[in-house]
Amino acid sequence: MEVARAGPAKGEALGRLLRQPLLQFVLIGALIFGLYSVLKGAEPSTPTEIHLGPAELKWLHETWRGQFGHPPSAMEMRAAVTAHVDEEMRYREGLALGLDRDDTVVRRRLAQKYDFLLGSQANETIPTEAQLRAVFERTPARYAAPALTSFCQVYFGEGAEGLARSRAAVAALAPSAAGKAQALPAGSGLRPNPRCYEGAAPDEAARDFGTVFAGTLDRLPRDAWRAPVEPGYGFHAVLVRARIPGQPLNFQQARRAVEADWRAEIVRQARERQDRDLRKRYRVTIDEAALSRLGAGTGP
Repeated sequence: MEVARAGPAKGEALGRLLRQPLLQFVLIGALIFGLYSVLKGAEPSTPTEIHLGPAELKWLHETWRGQFGHPPSAMEMRAAVTAHVDEEMRYREGLALGLDRDDTVVRRRLAQKYDFLLGSQANETIPTEAQLRAVFERTPARYAAPALTSFCQVYFGEGAEGLARSRAAVAALAPSAAGKAQALPAGSGLRPNPRCYEGAAPDEAARDFGTVFAGTLDRLPRDAWRAPVEPGYGFHAVLVRARIPGQPLNFQQARRAVEADWRAEIVRQARERQDRDLRKRYRVTIDEAALSRLGAGTGP
């Protein structure tokens, strides 16, 4: 009688065990792993090689510089290499599983890396003096020192209050003093006192006040306070005191910019050649009828 009762008890215990979520998770994981092993086949007897040559290391170096704004130290470079290798191993395993299919991020990343390697090869070319001079002489007006602006500004805050304060401060200037640089800061009627810049380049003004503000300086009249000037984060009153036009540079002064332009042109030409070669290797078909319907806004 005791033996007869033991059988159902064991069955019930096994049933309860199989209903446990943790055991179900383990069993499903084992099943997936087994299926993956069957589909993938036997592992190779030797590890797959991952080689980082000069081009790959340079790409990692420049990627770090672009992200953090400075070249990596030796320790940071090694850390970047380790991270890249770990990523590469996971990437290859992902490819083996087909995880790259229909993934826009993966497609764009691969295309960007492909372009970088092409540009890296072009950038290793050393231009001759004659090539650089030819670029400079073709468009000498392109190479000039930036125009400089001397100006004063006062920040009055954001919102309606900042707008009203900037307008009231400029309106309160005495007619004889309005727009006269020598009237600043005493007796100008502007509070707080103006902050003035002497011979500021556009990038300096953009660094402190934003690109909108720097562009606005070019359009303001000289020797007259103007308000409101809004670069996107509050209101200013601005007085342009002087402008110094940009001066043409000679070849030696412009050499660095000329070489950058020459390299950009080399990369552009290399990409055009490669695009032509790729189009010869790929056959592209487009459903023109569907494209026309989409262009007309009528749907697929």
